[in-house]
This record gives sequence, C-alpha cells and structure tokens, in this order.
Amino acid sequence: MLPTRFDGQKRHFEASNRKSESRRATKLFVCRAGVSGDSKRRAHIMATLRKALGFSQGLGLLVSALLGTGVFIVPELTVRQAGASALWGWAVLVLAILPVAFAFAQLGRRFPHAGGASYYVERAFGQRQGRIVGWILIALMSVGLPAAMEMALWFLQSLVRLDAAGVLVTKLGLLAVMVAINVRGIRVSGALQGLIAWGVAAVVLGLAAWAWLAHGSGRTHAGSTPDFGLIGATAALAFWSFIGIETLAHLSAEFRRPERDFPLALLVGVLCAGLVYGLGSWAILHHVELADASVPAMVLLFDRLVGGQGAAFIGVFGFLSCFATMNIYLASVARMLWSLANDGAVSVRLAELNRVGVPARAVLAVSLGSLLSVVLTTALDLSLKQLILMANGMIVLVYLLTLGAAIRLLPRRTWPLSMLGGAVCLWLAWSVGWAMFYALAVYVVLAILMRHADLRAPREQPCAQVS
Repeated sequence: MLPTRFDGQKRHFEASNRKSESRRATKLFVCRAGVSGDSKRRAHIMATLRKALGFSQGLGLLVSALLGTGVFIVPELTVRQAGASALWGWAVLVLAILPVAFAFAQLGRRFPHAGGASYYVERAFGQRQGRIVGWILIALMSVGLPAAMEMALWFLQSLVRLDAAGVLVTKLGLLAVMVAINVRGIRVSGALQGLIAWGVAAVVLGLAAWAWLAHGSGRTHAGSTPDFGLIGATAALAFWSFIGIETLAHLSAEFRRPERDFPLALLVGVLCAGLVYGLGSWAILHHVELADASVPAMVLLFDRLVGGQGAAFIGVFGFLSCFATMNIYLASVARMLWSLANDGAVSVRLAELNRVGVPARAVLAVSLGSLLSVVLTTALDLSLKQLILMANGMIVLVYLLTLGAAIRLLPRRTWPLSMLGGAVCLWLAWSVGWAMFYALAVYVVLAILMRHADLRAPREQPCAQVS
C-alpha cells in the first residue's frame, strides 16, 4: 500500500520526539556529571573542525616537526659535545622516547581533541592544570620559534647575504607565508609538510649511504666505550629533535580515523626521525673533520662526497626544513589557543573558524605573539643553545604532566609504559639542568595567575531543572 500523507506526518512527529528525548537525556547527563555550559559549547564547536588528515599526511606533519630545524644542525652539536658517545646518546634517546610516544598515541586515539596535552591533563587533574599546560605550550613559542627562525635565517644567508633590514623583512615575510598557508586548511599544510619532510630525510639518508659506499666505515674512534655522563648530555641537547610529539596531539581531532591513523603516524614518525638523526650523526662522526666550526658539518660532508655546492644544496634543504617546523608549530599552537578560547580562558573571538574550518583569528594572534618573541630574544641576545635548553625544559615538564594524565585516564595494562616514560622524563629533567628551573618558574607563575583568575571569576550557577 502506498504511504499516505498522514503516515509521513506521523513519521516526522516520531522523529521529532526522538530528537527531543535525546536532547533531554543529554541535558540530564550533563547536569548529573557537573559539566559546565562552556564545556558543552566547547564540545559542540570542537566537532566543527574539518577531519582532513589521513595516515600519510599525519606522518608527514610529524616527521617534518621532528626533523625540522635540527636535522642539519643537532647531529653536529652532539658529535662535537660527546664524540663517539653521541651515537649511544641518540640510540638511548630514541628507545627512551618510545614510551612517551606510546602514551601520547593512546591518549590521542581515545581522546582526539585540539587541546592535545592540555585536554588530557584537564580530564585527569582538572581545568586549572589543563589551562596551565595550554599556556606553557603557548609560552614555548617564545623561545622555540626564535631558535627555529635563527636557524632558518642562517641557512638562508648561506645562499643570500642579508643586512639587518633584510633579516627583519625576511622574518616578517616568513610569518606572512606561514599565516597564508595555515588559514587555507590543515590538508594543504599537511601536503606541503610531507613533501618537505621526506625530501630532507632523503638528503640525509642519501649522504649517509653515499659515505658508506664511497669510504666504508670511515675513521675509527678511540674510546668508543659509552660514557654515561656524555650520553646524558647528548640526550639533553638532542631532545630538541623530539619536540614535536605534542604538536601532532593538537591535530588528533582532524584525523579522519584517529583511533587507527593517529597512533600509527606517531610511532612510525618517531622511529623514522630517530633513524635519520642516528645515521646523520654517524656520517658526521666518521666522515667529517670538525676542526672548522664556521662551516656546518653537513656542508663539508656534501662537498667531500659530491665535490662542491654543499653550501647551496644544504642551505636550501636546511631552510625548507626549518620553515616546515615553524609552520607546523604555528598550526598546533593556534589550535591550542583556539581550544582555550572555547574554554573561556581567552577571548571567545579567537574561537571563530573560517569557511574551511580553520581558527584563522587564533593563527593571526599566535603569529603576532611570535613576532614579538623574536624581537625580544634578539634584544636580549640569547644564544641558540640557551633557547634550545629552555624549550627542552618546558616540554619535559609538559610530558611529565601528560604521562601522569595517561596513568589516570588509560587502562591499567598501559601503566608500566607510562611509568617508564615518566622515569625517562625525570632523567631528561635532570639532564637539562638549569633550564628545568626556568620551566618550573613558568609553571609557578602560571599557577598563581590561574588561581587569582579563579578567585575573581563568578561562581557557576547550578543546572536548571531538566524538563
């Protein structure tokens, strides 16, 4: 029998009733759970982020963040500092960072959210602690981005000489290009990041393979027995290369299948980056004379193997890798700021999304803050090593709090790895030395400010009766 008009109206009425019951049940659950109106609004807005990332794009984003500024510089710094023990330091660091990556992978799989570490800590320890972590990650840009910018300009100036005015214009231009890329959406950014990341990885792996084929194992080094003091020093410096795990967590909500692709991209990316750094350090240790500190070791290696043009070739790829790192950090910190805006911690105007689902105002705000931090660190004349250690201390603190959240939020079977990751972070905290006190000072200042803000904020009204 054909459906009548009355049947259609009946089905529409039943569907409306089901929607009303669903809304009533949601209100009742929220009220009983003690979830605030801000949290409900934040959960609704969070769903508007466009899910545009797959495994390959996520892997490209992470590898570009991990290789980024360090791939042509940090291996040389570790070899100069620790000699043959640098290789042991890299091996220990890669193995040690895996439990940390596993905890982030499991948290991102179960709780995909643009807040990343901040959101995990909030769920485990409360809103205030979550906001403190969010602001630490934003404050990280104040030392991390100037370091990356200086590295990028160093590579660029190996190609083109710039005066003081040219340096300033270049910095402004780099920020403008990153803003233009990020406001077009994470899918565009992810494709560009992946292209740069795999190109840089191919250069380093190619040089290491060429060195082996052309010259064998190279020079042998006396005293190859591991020195645990030097291994710790290497890990403290090399940890800069693994600042990036937390950035992918901010993008977990934009994976099409976060339960599968996010943890896979995270773990595979850490192993790939560790392999590239280890082989790059091996090539420098055994095939480059490090007497001249004015010329980067990777340039000397390229010139020895290829016969010239090392400065130009490494300059191009070094600049691109630095740019890729700054780009992904801008994207992740903008989403962190967007998450705080949804939470009511900053102006709600920063929570607005553009037509492609990107927090464009948050991107602009982070860019302006980044520009200010570049100017201040230049005026204070902070060295590159100081900036790296300060950033490392802040991120170690964030990792410690996140691993504590993993123990609170994840099943018991994952606790041993989370505890192992926490022990690794405590070792790294000891290794970075004075920079850890800087990170703790930032935490204390933020905790005092958050407590003062909470005391001044009006008390939240109890839930109205659900009808």
